[in-house]
Amino acid sequence: MKTDYASLLNPSQFEAVSTSAQHVRIIAGAGSGKTRVLTYRIAYMIEVMGIDPSHILAVTFTNKAAETMKARVAKIVPQAANFLSVSTFHSFCARFLRVECAAIGYPRGFNIFDEDDVEKLIKDIAVERGHKKGDPIVKQTISYIDHKKTKGLYPEDVTISREAFEGEKECLEMYFIYEERKTAMVCLDFDDLILKTNQILVENPIIRERWAKRFTHILVDEYQDTNDVQYKLLKLLTMPSTSITVVGDPDQTIYTWRGANQQIILNFPIEFAPCQDVVLDQNYRSTKNILDRANELIAHNKKRVPKNLFTAEGEGSEVTPKRFNDANEEARWVVNKIVEIAGAQFPVNYRNIAVLYRSSYITRPFEAEFASQGVPYRIYGGLRFYQRKEVKDVLAYFRLLVNDKDDVSFERIINVPKRGIGQSSIAKIKEEAAGAHLSLYSYCKEIHEHPETEVPTKALTQLMILISKMEETKKQLKENLEVYATILQKFISDINYYEYIAEDESVDEDRVGNVNALFDDITHYVSDHPESTFEEYLQNVSLFSAQDDLADGNYVSLMTIHVAKGLEFDNVFIIGLNEGAFPSYRAETEGGRDGVEEERRLAYVAITRAKKNLFMTCNSGYSFVTDSRTAPSQFFKEAGLKFPADPFSRPSYSSGHSSKPKSRWRTVGFDDDPFFSDGPSFDPFDTPAAHPVKEEPKDNGIAWRVGDRLNHKKFGDGTVVEIISDSIIQVLFDDGQKKALLGSHHMLSKIPGKGASA
Repeated sequence: MKTDYASLLNPSQFEAVSTSAQHVRIIAGAGSGKTRVLTYRIAYMIEVMGIDPSHILAVTFTNKAAETMKARVAKIVPQAANFLSVSTFHSFCARFLRVECAAIGYPRGFNIFDEDDVEKLIKDIAVERGHKKGDPIVKQTISYIDHKKTKGLYPEDVTISREAFEGEKECLEMYFIYEERKTAMVCLDFDDLILKTNQILVENPIIRERWAKRFTHILVDEYQDTNDVQYKLLKLLTMPSTSITVVGDPDQTIYTWRGANQQIILNFPIEFAPCQDVVLDQNYRSTKNILDRANELIAHNKKRVPKNLFTAEGEGSEVTPKRFNDANEEARWVVNKIVEIAGAQFPVNYRNIAVLYRSSYITRPFEAEFASQGVPYRIYGGLRFYQRKEVKDVLAYFRLLVNDKDDVSFERIINVPKRGIGQSSIAKIKEEAAGAHLSLYSYCKEIHEHPETEVPTKALTQLMILISKMEETKKQLKENLEVYATILQKFISDINYYEYIAEDESVDEDRVGNVNALFDDITHYVSDHPESTFEEYLQNVSLFSAQDDLADGNYVSLMTIHVAKGLEFDNVFIIGLNEGAFPSYRAETEGGRDGVEEERRLAYVAITRAKKNLFMTCNSGYSFVTDSRTAPSQFFKEAGLKFPADPFSRPSYSSGHSSKPKSRWRTVGFDDDPFFSDGPSFDPFDTPAAHPVKEEPKDNGIAWRVGDRLNHKKFGDGTVVEIISDSIIQVLFDDGQKKALLGSHHMLSKIPGKGASA
């Protein structure tokens, strides 16, 4: 019996699921059931429209989301599950390259560099060029490479006529060497997966046509987070007859810092005309009070598709805004409230409580308070399972088993466990291998054929023992693929790795458990993907995101808002909502109006994670970011929130302090506003008698207008060309630089007698 889709969906959802339009853009508000809609649309295509499931490609942004979607489709149309392609962009490209990599001269057994591998190689290159591993040029080069690849640019595509920053030419030189080394190792990094796929599709029309014909229907989730190279891939996979459905929310574009281009979803009706738009604005997650605050906040943004989230679930509790004297007091209140909420349940339940923040540094006093009160918590977005040292060690061995050109992996394990192979021996091996034009492993494997070697005999003996065991393991894997987890575990035991981690007194006892969990992971992968190879497993473990490590447990979840996107919790605390922190001062000054809009979208995402109760907090402690006492974020006011008239949450100030310096609040339109005048008079920059601090620089007190001439103590003279917001101005300096600046900053002064407000 066919599924009754109309009875399972609301009218807008059913329209999105059942439309026969070739190009469909679904604007799915937070909590509106977008995953449900995408899942049912795939099922509807198969069951009602008669689309061959092998001709459908669905793209998500995390492996976890891909697995969830495929499992849900399988419940509706079980016969089609094994024929569907549901994956992330990177996972799709990894599979594509396993089939088509010969077109760029790569073997199927290529390895994928993760962030640590990239950093290790860049550090080696930096040292060779006279730098130290800890020099700023290392991180600068890593960021430079990431930025260029997000734009689709390899080093040969970059021309520097004038350095955009000091050291750019050195970064480019290191980029060239990085690509040469990586290619020699037959490895790709994360960005290469899409770039190399695009390269093959562009340069090989026959291959492109074959893949474009294979997928007649393409669906893309989280389309607002698509970047330019992903969009190029999508276009390369389409033909004039291809049907495309995209699902996303421009109000939740929060990844422009890593390349997401909001214009891609906004311009979809132009790029894929004619297009049918469907707006999903009924929210099934949050109460009306929470949604009202989210709607009121995001309405301040200009670049969006208008919508207003609503719910049939009732009013719910009011959103609670709170402000405190300092970060410690803020942390104490938050943790006490969490204990109260968790303790109201039996047994005590912390699972549905999340603490969200803009930047990780904010958590320090909160972690201390959690520890002090014995409240269990877990921070997400930190060290993930596949990033743990012991797991990466073992995976490095495995990567060498399938690709003996991977010098990064070889360097990682050559003396792990300890084999008495010192840095001088490793340096000699690298030098001799380079002279022989061989990878490190290949050179060591045939080192007996190089009698001129200067590698010490003890090191040679240990290398021969290791390589002999690895070569034997390779043969066993080829003959017994169905039990390779057992074979690999024996290998790790034979090289004494278990003893190595068990005897190290500085490590936790669960390191052995982590290694064993890796073998369980391999076994499950083989069971779930019987058609896959060991190479595919190794490539796939490089593609996991922070959310893929989320696990159930009775603890409070702490995470950045970026990590929290797509998740939901009954009780949400958004902490550190101060000007300069959230919205970020850097985002405001470097991004101007667009930067403020993205910060507002980030706040919108945070608010809409809450299902039942939402608490938003800030403090008035001194900040070294703004060099002043902190003020509440403008997002409180924009969301229609007022602090309660609670005299016990106010600082107590010295009555002898009569002068009242101009507050930075004035710059964001907060002075003389009833939002900030509930209860007793409160001056966030006055100095508490009990806690003296240094005298902070005063705001300049200038009301800027377009055309005003000014001087910045660091950047020189310039002209105000735009008033971005109450607090941010855009300045064109006389040397041609354009910068967005905090208008109240003490380093700014107006040049008398010049400008619009002279």
